Amino acid sequence: MTVAGLAVDHGAGGTPALRLAGATMAFGGVTVLRDAAIGLGRGEIRALVGKNGSGKSTLIKILSGYHRPQPGAVLEIAGQRYAFPIRPERLRAAGLSFIHQDLGLVPEASVLDNVLVGRFAGGRVAPIGWRGERERVRRVLARFELDAPLDRPVRLLSPVERAFVAIARGFIDAEAQGGVLVLDEPTAFLPQEDVGRLFQAIRGLAASGQAILYVSHRLDEILDLTHTVTVLRDGNIVHDDVTANLTEDELVRHILGEDVRTFYPALAAAKAEPALAVDGLSGRGVADVSFALKKGEILGVSGLAGAGWETLPYLLSGATPARAGTIRTEAGRTDAAALRPDRARRLGIALLPADRQKASGAQALSLRENASLPVLGRYFRRGLMRRGAERAATAELLRSFQVRPAIPEAPLRTLSGGNQQKLLLGKWIQTKPGVLVLHEPTQGVDVGSKQDIFRKIEEIAASGVAVILASAESEDLARLCHRVLVLRRGAVAGILEGDQLSETAINDLSFRGHGAGGAAGGTQ
Repeated sequence: MTVAGLAVDHGAGGTPALRLAGATMAFGGVTVLRDAAIGLGRGEIRALVGKNGSGKSTLIKILSGYHRPQPGAVLEIAGQRYAFPIRPERLRAAGLSFIHQDLGLVPEASVLDNVLVGRFAGGRVAPIGWRGERERVRRVLARFELDAPLDRPVRLLSPVERAFVAIARGFIDAEAQGGVLVLDEPTAFLPQEDVGRLFQAIRGLAASGQAILYVSHRLDEILDLTHTVTVLRDGNIVHDDVTANLTEDELVRHILGEDVRTFYPALAAAKAEPALAVDGLSGRGVADVSFALKKGEILGVSGLAGAGWETLPYLLSGATPARAGTIRTEAGRTDAAALRPDRARRLGIALLPADRQKASGAQALSLRENASLPVLGRYFRRGLMRRGAERAATAELLRSFQVRPAIPEAPLRTLSGGNQQKLLLGKWIQTKPGVLVLHEPTQGVDVGSKQDIFRKIEEIAASGVAVILASAESEDLARLCHRVLVLRRGAVAGILEGDQLSETAINDLSFRGHGAGGAAGGTQ
């Protein structure tokens, strides 16, 4: 069989590397997956896409042995049939391995132990050949140009290094068994410049005969990497195709069930009144940045990795100390070097950081507790906490921001990334900021949640709040923002607006420092 120019081997007699058929799953009488079927040939990279709640996670958990589908489901690996329920270790022995989004690493254990736990050569009697094992791990880490000391605890690694350690563990399984590797959002913790290293390794693994099931919300990754695509919507497989046959717009239409032209909201005009003036802001990775922002305006901030745009949100909110500059809002003026988060709050500046796991949300706390944190004082009267008012306010917030499931006492960690982000965005809107600073607000969320978040951002701006949207997603910025400020080597390369604002112009300005237009520097 040939898929998009690649010879895909289904084995003798057309036997696929993996085949799941007739998979149906229901929870509490609600069917979340209906008669799902998916197959992979050796050497095939197949995408599994769909918005949150479409059934992707359920299908993956069936494959991993975590869920037992209703009777009638069929699972075959390399032609051998397996009856449900199936123990996960039996699936791994059959050649089915997983790289999950949460990585599943032990922070205090070493790189070597995290990669090889449960996978050491030898057995209960035979000794472990440590020299060979260390060489085996070095060899797989080299696929990702990762030279981390094998005895170093994982907690001391950077987020990118930790991600590659978890990915390497899955690669060792796939190489050893010659089977199927399932990657669930593997680039969620990777900067864009490191994604290419992962893709090169995935392509190499597929070229050696392994089958890859690739789950991602990033449609550009799907179109670039995969050979085939399976689309889930509302528990049903609604489309199955060769990737080369699809455009990004067509893929969005299959995922959402609506035309891509409705994906980005209509942009309301900014107001005339000033909301923010930044003059000469300097700090880590940023030098002498100046700009002004009007009420109701959405200003994009972008550039290449390390160009300073990733730091700017934290300098503006006092989360990262600045060296120089001034910041002025309706509520007052301050020296940037003296700005701290509490002072930024009093100036009406609210920040939603990119890192949901550690910086913007308390994963173990409930939705109610997360939502209440910045406005907790409003629920106290005469020293007593008004729990009823807090619960009512949280319920209204969940409704307004379309958070699912809308259960105030559910831990934040139980929600999908998109629903977490909607709650955390709503949390800060409660503070009634004059300036809302967002760092990668749609990072790692599904297409449906991304659409919800974009519409909410536009609604927030239309109410008069000035929004700063710092992101590497140049297409989103070009379609969602009134203007886009591009940083290069820590300085303002230019500001694009009107007919000059496009994805191409943003990228050109990021790389070359000049492009299709835009004024360099200044307050604009």
